[in-house]
Amino acid sequence: MRNRRSAAGGSSARPVRKFGLILSKYRRIILATIMLLTVLAAGAAGFILGNGQSTSAEAPILDGDCVAAFANQLAVANQQCAQVEQLNLQEQLDAEISKAAGLEQTIDDQRTEMDNLESTILNALMANLAEKSISRSRKTFSDYRQEAKNLVNLSYKLKKFLKTDAAKEIDLEPYKNEIAKRLSHLPTIKPISGRYNGYGYRTHPIHGYWHFHPAADVGAPRGTKIKAAAAGRVTAASYGQSAGNYVTINHGNGFTTTYMHCSKLLVRYGQYVKKGETIALVGNTGTSTSPHLHYELRFNGDPVNPKSMIME
Repeated sequence: MRNRRSAAGGSSARPVRKFGLILSKYRRIILATIMLLTVLAAGAAGFILGNGQSTSAEAPILDGDCVAAFANQLAVANQQCAQVEQLNLQEQLDAEISKAAGLEQTIDDQRTEMDNLESTILNALMANLAEKSISRSRKTFSDYRQEAKNLVNLSYKLKKFLKTDAAKEIDLEPYKNEIAKRLSHLPTIKPISGRYNGYGYRTHPIHGYWHFHPAADVGAPRGTKIKAAAAGRVTAASYGQSAGNYVTINHGNGFTTTYMHCSKLLVRYGQYVKKGETIALVGNTGTSTSPHLHYELRFNGDPVNPKSMIME
């Protein structure tokens, strides 16, 4: 039995048993060694991985000199961009300044052209006005009457033109003043409103005889304001038995006007009055049947019909 057991399993059974005994005997040490090796292996792996990640993470990071150099390059690039933008803005500004200068020159040219046109128009109007004035060598009533017609007609046209937009482009004040100046000494306005009748031959309303009446009469309420038909010097401001309170004005061009039967005189002898200025009030003084104005117009001492000069 001993030999069969030895022959059958002597070479194999003993080693197995011996290895098992060794494992059993040194199990704790082996386990401890394995655990230690595992821990060491895990630590080594962690170290390697951690060191690799740290290297990988730090790889893109630049040092201080590199960051400063990059910042300087960026600042230089920004400065260059700003300079280019400034140059572009300066070019645009120069272009706008040039455009503005050209526009200003155009405006100056137009203003000069308008001034020249204004001067030309004004000179033409003044020349036309001079042509319509009478010659000093001919002082006839017809000439003055025609001049008065021309001046009044020009005055009406001027007033109409001044209401248009075109009148804003030219200063016509000198022309307007010249017309008014020429008209100022011509008796072209009504001393009072109303109908002017009675000039010429008629029967005297009080004495009943036939006579020449050298004036036009116009009825009006007592106290109505009487205006000077033209500018001039007062040569009489007095009272007459027939005329009552009266005023006579010398207009300096052969014309004189007289205003009779006034209730009150508002001017005195020697006074200079303007055209349209109030000189007296309507009354019923002297030889008069009712409040009215006796308006008399004479040229070089000769009576003329006042209606022939009333144009305004």
